[in-house]
Parts: sequence; C-alpha cells; structure tokens
Amino acid sequence: MDENKMTVLGDPTKYFFIYMLTRDIGLSRSILDLVDNSVDGALRLRGERFDGLNVALNIDSNRFCIVDNCGGIPLDIARKYAFRFGRSREAEPTKHSIGQFGVGMKRALFKLGAEFRIESTTQTSRFVLQENVEDWLNRQAWDFKFSELEEPEQGFPKESHGTSITVTRLHDSVAETFNLENYRNKLKLELKEAHQNAISSGLSISLNGIPLDYDPVDLLESEQLKPVSRTEMFGEQVRVRISAGIGASEPQEAGWYVFCNGRLVLGADKTERTGWGSGGETEVPRFHNRCARFRGYVFFDAENAGLLPWNTTKTGIDSDSKIYRAVRLQMISIMRPIIDFLNKLSREMKSDEAEKPLLDVLESASPKPLQELTPSEVFIRPTVGVSRGPKTGTILYRKPLEDIKVLKRALGVWTQKEVGERTFEYFFKHECKD
Repeated sequence: MDENKMTVLGDPTKYFFIYMLTRDIGLSRSILDLVDNSVDGALRLRGERFDGLNVALNIDSNRFCIVDNCGGIPLDIARKYAFRFGRSREAEPTKHSIGQFGVGMKRALFKLGAEFRIESTTQTSRFVLQENVEDWLNRQAWDFKFSELEEPEQGFPKESHGTSITVTRLHDSVAETFNLENYRNKLKLELKEAHQNAISSGLSISLNGIPLDYDPVDLLESEQLKPVSRTEMFGEQVRVRISAGIGASEPQEAGWYVFCNGRLVLGADKTERTGWGSGGETEVPRFHNRCARFRGYVFFDAENAGLLPWNTTKTGIDSDSKIYRAVRLQMISIMRPIIDFLNKLSREMKSDEAEKPLLDVLESASPKPLQELTPSEVFIRPTVGVSRGPKTGTILYRKPLEDIKVLKRALGVWTQKEVGERTFEYFFKHECKD
C-alpha cells in the first residue's frame, strides 16, 4: 500500500501558530517580553548589578525600536535556540532567567508589525536578521536566515556589544495605540512596575528618551510595629522571601505583589488568588478600603526558572503549582493579624476619643526598604490595652457667623474650634469649679 495514503498530517500551520501565539497577550505585555530578554542579557553579562547597562525603547506610529548594551546574542544561541518557537531542552539556561519560555521575542515581533530587523553584536560576532512576515509565512520552512554575518578575528569593541530590534509596517491597531499619550504613560508605568527589581539594581530603562524612575519598596517599622520578613527554601532549588505589613493608605496600591526571579507577575492583587476572601481556620475577608494600608510582597527565586509558579505570559500565577499552593497558605496566615490591626485602627479613627494610640504608633514608624527589614516570622503590633488618657467626647453646635467673629476678636483666636474650646474652658472654670 502507498505509504502516503497511510500518513495523516499533523504539522502546525504558520498562520494558526501566529494567531494563537499573539491572541492571548496584550500589546504592553509583548513589549515587556522584549525587555525581559535584555534583562537576561544583563544577567549573563553582570550577574547581580547592572550599573552602566541600559535599555532604550522608542515608539511612534511608524515603528517600534528597542536597543540595549547588554552583551548581545551569542551567534551559537542565535543559530540554534533564540529564533525557535519554544525553548529547546538542549539550550543552556540563563541562571535566574525571566525569559523562560522561548516564545517572547517571536510573539512580540508578530504582535507588533509586518517587518522586523534584528542586529546583535558580541565580542566575537555580529549578525543582522531581517524578515518580512508575509514572505516568511509563504515559505514552507520555518527557519530564518541572517542577512549579514561577521566573525572577524580581531572581534568587536566592548562598547558595541548589544542588540537592537526594529519593527516597521506596524499593524494598524498598534500604530494607533502608540500614538496615544495615555497609552505611552500606561506602558511607562507597566515597564517600571514589572522591572523595578532590575532598575533598582542599576539597569537604566527609558521610553522615548525619558528614563524610568524607581520607587523604593518599603514597609513601616518601629519598635512596636514590625512587618513580617522571612525567607525559606522549598526543596533545594526554590527560595521564597515574604514581607508583609503596613504601607501608605492607598487602596489602589494595596494587596499582594508576587515576583518570579525579580520580575513582577502579579501586582496589588486583592483577589482569592492571593488569599483574599478565603475561609478556613484563618478566615480572610474580601478586600475593603479599611485594608488600604496592607502591603505584601512574595519573591520566588530559582536558578531554574522552570520551577517558578508563573504562566507563559508572565501576567499571573499558576495556581496549580505545588509551591504556590503552600506559599498561599502562608500568605493567608500572615494577612490575618495585619487585617485585625487595620480593623482596630479603623475603629479607633472613627471613635470620639481624643487619644489615638494605634495612630500614634503608626505615625511614629518609619518606612524601611524591604531588604533592610528586621527579620520577623510574625507581624508585631501594639498589645491591646495601651494606656490611654481620660475618655473624651465631641461637642458640636452651630451659631451665627457674625457672633462667632465677635468672639474670635474677644478671645484673640483664629479658628472656630478655638472659640469652642476657650468658651468651654471659661465656663467650666468659672461656673463648675469651687
């Protein structure tokens, strides 16, 4: 029997592959994937500190461009691995990588436009890869080809080592989006949030010539108020650091922040994914503005990024991960006493009593960077029954403004509150005391 008649085709089609590859990721997240690759280059080049390294993004309605000086793509990696769809088992991993899945660059290129040019220079090689996506789709082979390739004996100077990616013939929706100032501001914020760890380690990232600043991540700490700050290993390969406590009263920024190898994958989360609204022995309520001061940070770190509980678009957590399920239980346990403290603080703020001991504790605490927090397995807060002064109440009454002005002049005060206090003191002193 003819062997061809027995064959059932199972090859993927390029059109379907690109459609599926780009469908489930937003435009900004695609761009973040390209920055991830630059950060991985910085990791390969420097390790932990990135001073002197930079990533510059420029976008407008005609093109997208990202340029870095983070070491370039080694020729062997470019030939065998960088342009394949999915990470090869044979590829040597970058330790503590954030470009884990091997689809980010290709997905971003297809998401952005119809033509792209990649130029990369290392110490020993330089290549240019230029492609028209439509032409590539019409070819049967999935391979790409270098349009320029150099391997001179003398090599290339250090200042030229890096990668530039330019995408032109942008898709109409992309060109329209890039033209919006609101989108550019949003992208700037997402870049800053996702790569705050790299920026704090010295990597300079800019968008359209404007450097992204870094907001230090901190929690309030004092002798009476100490955040949770603890680290443990899961197995021998995944290190988890958890810090949680009190921050500024900003509802939009409250919640849990989850990082994988320094890359933010979940920010200001207030959902059941991070334990909010969870029952059980340690019940945690759904988020309420009373919890606007709550901040929690979880850092997963592993040399092998495949062990970390993130999804392929790095926009969330793999909730089925055994490690994440174990850590989530800890997050729930950590939250409860912090929420109890915030509930008591809320009740205190609403009370008529002049003394506000919990507020006093809060105001006497100072913001402290996460890496400088005093290690603590539990959240330490003031004990119940802090000494108070005599109970107080509020007196409120309304009088004609002209009469109040007369009293202000007579008492030599400026505010209506002072008028009330002085008249009360006068009457109490002269009419109620012997």
